[in-house]
Amino acid sequence: MKIEQRLLDDIRPCNDNPRKNDSAVHAVARSIREFGFRQPVVMDGEGVIIVGHTRWKAAKELGLERVPVYVADNQSASIAEWDHGLLPLELEGLREAGFDMDLLGFD
Repeated sequence: MKIEQRLLDDIRPCNDNPRKNDSAVHAVARSIREFGFRQPVVMDGEGVIIVGHTRWKAAKELGLERVPVYVADNQSASIAEWDHGLLPLELEGLREAGFDMDLLGFD
């Protein structure tokens, strides 16, 4: 696994992050100050955080300029195929739940 240093300002949180982590930020910042980063922030190729929102917020609290990141470039999903009988049912369920269908990339 290749870990690299990235500017904190070049990393963006995922807008749909379901974790409510604000109460943990100060504790994580103290841990980073004491022990350094034990895990990198994981982001996609566009700089959006996949894992590590709390570490990112803690780094901002500490005033860090750079953080260790791992850029996940997982192409294994392209090997799989869609079940075209089930896919429309799944998409319909998402639409009925109010999901923004434009985010999915299906036409």
